[in-house]
Amino acid sequence: MSWRHAFLMFGGLGVVWAVLFYLWFRDNPRDHPGVNEAELTLMEGSENNLDCHAAVPWAKFFRSPTVLLLWLYYFCISYVWYFYITWLPKYMTEVLHFDGKDQVGAMLGGLPLLLGGIGCFAGGWLANRLMLRVGGLGPARRITGIIGMLGSGAMLVAATLLGNPVLAMIAMGMSGFFNDLSMSGAWGACMDVGGKSAGTLSGSMNMMGNLGGALGPFVTPYILEASGHNWNVVIWVAAGTYLISALCWVFIDPVTPIDT
Repeated sequence: MSWRHAFLMFGGLGVVWAVLFYLWFRDNPRDHPGVNEAELTLMEGSENNLDCHAAVPWAKFFRSPTVLLLWLYYFCISYVWYFYITWLPKYMTEVLHFDGKDQVGAMLGGLPLLLGGIGCFAGGWLANRLMLRVGGLGPARRITGIIGMLGSGAMLVAATLLGNPVLAMIAMGMSGFFNDLSMSGAWGACMDVGGKSAGTLSGSMNMMGNLGGALGPFVTPYILEASGHNWNVVIWVAAGTYLISALCWVFIDPVTPIDT
C-alpha cells in the first residue's frame, strides 16, 4: 500500500483504540460494571491512601542521586532510540546499501523496535529470576540494567564491524532488545522510589528521555560533517551513551523511596 494508506490504517487503529478505551475505562473503578461486590469491598477507604494534588517534591528529586541518574540514563538511551525512527533508513541505504523499497530491508529496519518490545518483557522476567539469587529486587534491577546497557553498546559496535548488512541489522535489533531489557527496572524504580509522586517521577524521567531523543537526530548531521561523513562515528557515539547509562545503573538505588 502507499504511505498515505499506511497512515490512514495506523490512524484508524488509534480511533478504534479510543472508542474501546472510552467504553471500557472509568476514572473511578467503582463505576465499572465489571467490578464485583468483593472488589468493591476491598476498595473501601482506598481514596484515603493518597493525598490528592499533593505538592511535587522537586527539591527531593534534585537532591536524590538515584533520580538524577535515572534522568541521565533515560536521556542517553532515548538519544540512541530516536536514531531508529529518524536516521536509520538513511543509514541502511547509504551504508548497508538496502533498497528503500525492499521488503526484507523494511522488516530488518523494524527489528530494533520489535526486539525492543520483547526485551521489555524479558527484563521483568530476568529481574524476577535474579531477585532470589542476588539478595533482593534492587540488585536484580541493577544487574539487569547494567547487562542491558553493556549489551546494547556491544551490539552497536558489532554492527559496524560485521561485513554483512543483514547481520549488521540483526546486531542492531539485538541492541534494541538489550536497550529495553533495562526499561522495566527503570519504570519499576519510578514507582518504588517516587512513592506518592511516582507519576511525576515517571513523567520527568520520560521528559528527560525525550530531550535526549530530540538531541540525537539534531546532532547526527554535525557528527557526520565533523567525521568526514563517517557513519561509524555516529554509531560509536551512540554506543558511548550506553556506556554512560551502564555506569548510571552501578549507582542507582531502584527500590528505596525518596521519602525514606
